[in-house]
Amino acid sequence: MIAAVGLAIALAGTGGPTPALAGTGGLTPGATAGVQQARVGDAVAQVTPTAAILEDGRIAQRWSLGPGGVQTVGLSDRQTGREWAAPGPEFALTLDSAPTSSTLGWRLLGVSASVSGHAAQIEFRYGLALDGGLVELRRTWALHPGAAVQSVSEQIVNRTPAVLRVGRYALAELTSRAGATAQVLAYHGGSDWRQDFRVSVTEAGSFDDEGEVGRFDDGTGEGWFLVAQRRGGAMSRVGRDGSGRAWVGVDNARDLLDWGPLMTSPPDYNRLANPAYPAPVRQRTLAPFSRLDLGEAYLGVYHGGAQQAAAAFAEDFASEVMPGGRQTVDLNTFHPWGHGAGLSDPSLRAQARLFAGLGGEVFMLDDQWQGSSAGDWQWDTQRFPLDARGVPQFVDYLRSLGLRLGLWMSPAEFNPGSATYRAHPDWACTPTGDLTAQLPDDSGLGVWDFTNPHLRAYLTGVVDRLIARYGVRELKFDYVTWVDCPPHDYLDYEDAYVAWVRALRARHPDVTFELDETNDQRLWALRSAALGPSWFDNGHLQGTSYPARLLHDVWSAAPWIPPSSLGFGLYDGTLDGAGGTYSVDYLMPIALLGHVTFWTDLTRLSAAQLAETAWWISWYRAHRAELSGLVYEDTAADPIDGSAWAVFQPWDGDHGYLFAFRQAGADSSQTVSLQGLQAGVAYTVTDVRTGAVLGTYTGAELGAGLRLTLAAPYSAEVLSVRPA
Repeated sequence: MIAAVGLAIALAGTGGPTPALAGTGGLTPGATAGVQQARVGDAVAQVTPTAAILEDGRIAQRWSLGPGGVQTVGLSDRQTGREWAAPGPEFALTLDSAPTSSTLGWRLLGVSASVSGHAAQIEFRYGLALDGGLVELRRTWALHPGAAVQSVSEQIVNRTPAVLRVGRYALAELTSRAGATAQVLAYHGGSDWRQDFRVSVTEAGSFDDEGEVGRFDDGTGEGWFLVAQRRGGAMSRVGRDGSGRAWVGVDNARDLLDWGPLMTSPPDYNRLANPAYPAPVRQRTLAPFSRLDLGEAYLGVYHGGAQQAAAAFAEDFASEVMPGGRQTVDLNTFHPWGHGAGLSDPSLRAQARLFAGLGGEVFMLDDQWQGSSAGDWQWDTQRFPLDARGVPQFVDYLRSLGLRLGLWMSPAEFNPGSATYRAHPDWACTPTGDLTAQLPDDSGLGVWDFTNPHLRAYLTGVVDRLIARYGVRELKFDYVTWVDCPPHDYLDYEDAYVAWVRALRARHPDVTFELDETNDQRLWALRSAALGPSWFDNGHLQGTSYPARLLHDVWSAAPWIPPSSLGFGLYDGTLDGAGGTYSVDYLMPIALLGHVTFWTDLTRLSAAQLAETAWWISWYRAHRAELSGLVYEDTAADPIDGSAWAVFQPWDGDHGYLFAFRQAGADSSQTVSLQGLQAGVAYTVTDVRTGAVLGTYTGAELGAGLRLTLAAPYSAEVLSVRPA
């Protein structure tokens, strides 16, 4: 009843800000009374009693603060002067089945301008109760210097003893009178079971689509875009109504459940939509005296064509959100050794020696280094004998070679024979976890309740131990399925897992946490990329060739998601001596666009193949920082057919590369238009492998088209493009 009364009061008493703006810091010395200003570089946040603005040299967003609430009144492209906004709400949210927005049902408690890290930011605080803020909504907009995109995070706080239900909500929105066509992108994980990782839909009028990206274009290659930092699924929405209000956000009622690994026959989709929609079978529950993070989103402007929208987002996302310095050269043992006898100290030493000689950096032991101890996470000493200190001899051997250790884990699952499960059966997700524990599997398929803080504290201690005692520098987290563990639902489960990984990142900033996205609809795309590399492809797609699958992975991510966040198996048994369809010079450039991970028996490579592999690794280690961010897509066709050319353009400021691949059925030549160049600047194009200079061209000439020629099918070249 308290929630209903509070909402009724707020709806009756909608209004502007309370007399005092609740600001914190960020004031410019000598600022006018009642004005707050915070600055980082050219990014400026300013708040007055009647307005707020967040701007830099590329984007400006403006809000009015008045008796009618908060309205977004401006969104400008500062470089072109275009204005995209008409007055409209700053957000919308359904609470206990009642529609609310920044102009309906909430009172503005305060606005502050401040600096947080490398961003200027503005925080809006709204309260449902007339002045007390017993139910509070906090929305924080942030802008990094030089960016054309702003981020917003949203949190709701419940200080009442009532349970609140959060339904449909917009994380970011913009009302515009501009006649704009929309492109909606929906991303799908679970790559073992499907291959439509990116689905594009074009909309002219009103719509409400599944998606995480919405790009709005007025027909001249200019406009605005909205992005949600979410994983795929029916509840992730992009839409526009008849008034011109466009949004990106969440509709909780559209989901029913997550099948997890129970749907395993391609092309099954692991998410089951609500067949009774719009009846709200599932919504977010906000418990009494608690808070709930509703997510993050982005609003940006662009000009110069569709890919410049992606560039504006991806450059900021890669530099400010994605973990940096994670582009190591890895070897993962799962292929070809799996759970077999080859996963052991004696058989892997030859691999480690060759890998170190190639310039490898992280040697990852996949599933079964722990044997049947999932839950306890102790070494299988039959596979990896310990020395007198209790440290596996193989770990010391890796150290002697200058290699770092990586380990696979399934932190959300347990083996029913583990000591941890026997001691804490109450940590299991009841009843699901106890039931799945009975399924025969050497790893163990019991499911923990990740919303349990005692479990998370225990697992944090496990990770601390593995890092401190064995020098682990990369952990791959697998077997994660979102499940309902009453009284919590599977969305609480997902949020608890994400919060745990974020806490680990803060606790161990020099350790990489890679998230497996292959089997289920887990966190891909943007929620996963924000945490660490995504182990993306086990090579289980149907009806196509091995390298075409990998090119399809890169194509699906670029240009909005940096492909450097994707892990997939390099070579995977395709190279065997000097023969075969594919070459090192074809497969290595594909891998260099992602998180390089060998999945092969290196002893089967010829001396020539090893030498060529070593050259590419050396080149990659010298240039990987330039490959870790924005990658333009210079060919439109999906390379999954195994015949089309695929050309990708990693770009870093004023320079970058062309990675060109000719598949089986393509012509020997292809003309590609380069993106993001300055028309009047001269650029030198050089083959990085041979050092041959192809020529010097203006940006205008390269934008009009560069003719590439590859004489043989399944061949590739990497070209450097730098100002002359």
